[in-house]
Amino acid sequence: MFLCRTAWQKCGPLARKSAHQLYRDVVVPRRQMSSLPGGTGDNIIYALLCGGAFAGAVAYTYTTVTTDHARFTDRVADINARPKTEWVPKPWPPKSKDEEEEV
Repeated sequence: MFLCRTAWQKCGPLARKSAHQLYRDVVVPRRQMSSLPGGTGDNIIYALLCGGAFAGAVAYTYTTVTTDHARFTDRVADINARPKTEWVPKPWPPKSKDEEEEV
């Protein structure tokens, strides 16, 4: 740990100075704001398309849920009206064919 601290004290200022110098040497071109193609006008089209798709999905879901409610309740009533048989487990261990023929 002592070696790491010593190395950081010696190399830290050099690293900071070189990083600051690199930042000053790089010239970054600024992007101009405009309404030309590729500008902010495209975002409005995407927003309208996504908003329309979302509204259509919500409308479809709402109509499906409201119209299928009566059919759903009828199906549940039919399933509940079916006679239920009591579950009986199979004997363990399973019998072989020879034992079944004898019984």
